Amino acid sequence: MIHPYYKEIRAVGIIFLLKLLIVFLLPLTGDEAYFITWAHYPMAGYYDHPPMVGWLIYLMSFISHHYLFYRLFALAAVVMVAYVIFRIALLHVTKEHAFLAALAFLASPVDLLVVMMTNDIPLLLFGSLGTLFLLYSLERDTWLRYSLLSGLFLGLALLSKYFAVFLMIGLLLFALITYRGRALKSIAVTTGVILLFVAQNLYFNYHNCWTNIVFNFVSRTSQSHFQLTGVLSYLLILLYLITPWGLYYLIKARSEIMYSTVARLCGTILVIALGLFFIVSLKKSIGLHWLLLFVPYFFLLFSLLSHENLRKIIRFNARFTYVHAAVLIAVLMTPVSLFHEHKKYADVILFTQPEAICHAIDEHNITRLFAYGYTTAALLSYHCNREVHMLYNTSKYGRLDDKLVDVKALEGQTFSLLDKRAFNTRDIALFTSTCQEAVFETLTIRSAAYYLVTCNGFKYDAYKQKILDTLKQKYYTLPDWLPYDTCYFLQRYYP
Repeated sequence: MIHPYYKEIRAVGIIFLLKLLIVFLLPLTGDEAYFITWAHYPMAGYYDHPPMVGWLIYLMSFISHHYLFYRLFALAAVVMVAYVIFRIALLHVTKEHAFLAALAFLASPVDLLVVMMTNDIPLLLFGSLGTLFLLYSLERDTWLRYSLLSGLFLGLALLSKYFAVFLMIGLLLFALITYRGRALKSIAVTTGVILLFVAQNLYFNYHNCWTNIVFNFVSRTSQSHFQLTGVLSYLLILLYLITPWGLYYLIKARSEIMYSTVARLCGTILVIALGLFFIVSLKKSIGLHWLLLFVPYFFLLFSLLSHENLRKIIRFNARFTYVHAAVLIAVLMTPVSLFHEHKKYADVILFTQPEAICHAIDEHNITRLFAYGYTTAALLSYHCNREVHMLYNTSKYGRLDDKLVDVKALEGQTFSLLDKRAFNTRDIALFTSTCQEAVFETLTIRSAAYYLVTCNGFKYDAYKQKILDTLKQKYYTLPDWLPYDTCYFLQRYYP
């Protein structure tokens, strides 16, 4: 089977080598650093999302703490997902068609960009495995074992991100429509296992201010409004994922493939997920990573196409991916000095030369350091090998530090806060009102300006009035109908 597709396999091999190069050239990203922070504090859950990515990094940290090692999970996961595409397609098409569909996935730009989507990699992997084993439970005699495995992996997907629910709804409807009564026992067992993971997540939220629910369903949408650009952007992302040539060949072959089981599986899942995302796009921008879980089902559809068209898709995908790789590698290898006049030059230095910032911090003999944003805090924590948390920030992002930092314990203490942007009049007034003395400095590091304030004699009551009261109102005021046992934020500051 390999020899006839030598050219396609060679293209996928070249893309894999390019991806390895990008993995090594790409600096540690803010989200990666933030999730590594999660792994430093193993918990049943975290503020922003369910805990799976933190758990995986924690387990990998027993072998190595280097972020490049953590990226190996993404590399391995994508290969595994391609294998899952092959195995699912093999249930209904020839081995050659299944193999080419998997190669088409590995040749796509999504495969190249997936290392930048840290939190969605476990979701993609576990969701795909959950689908495979559910199909096995419906198709094979040993249904119980596969039902248990499906529930396990779909449960792990749920603990990766709540988008897994969209997949579960699609799988449920597909199983009932296609297999009818035969599917009930598989659905019952799979659902029973999934409910164990649902219970874990509910238990965590019940004892932790319902932070996952508040962040994902309230904080993220509270200021949303209709925007046509969001809808257009979403439609362009869909076209980007399926590719214009992929869409063309699917439309061309629609009469031949639309009644197949694979088309019914993918159609049910994609119609539900993409329809729900379309509704969301009416008021909120949809990111490419939101759709990552559902990408395999586009490529499963491709398995229904002819050999000739499948090979064309692989060829076009590979060329498209080469362009992506060339642009990314060119940017990553561009001398930092060329960005000197860019307004985000301080960010460039933070990502590419963090050791210079760590050296400057050490030279200033700063013993207790905070940052204004979670990205800066997480990157400095990793590269400077010290605890750096977020303070004075009321953003909905990075609020795990509300749990990790007891602001009351800072009363009367001295600490410093670093930011990439200049402090404005409001910032200065805030620091001077919450510190007995606030000393402002500008640090020039590799020609980039960073702004440091040293707070002498921190005044907790003033900070509570100006920052904590705002956080309480925005993120920790729960609806009366929502029961909770404990809330660390309210217990600590509003007993």
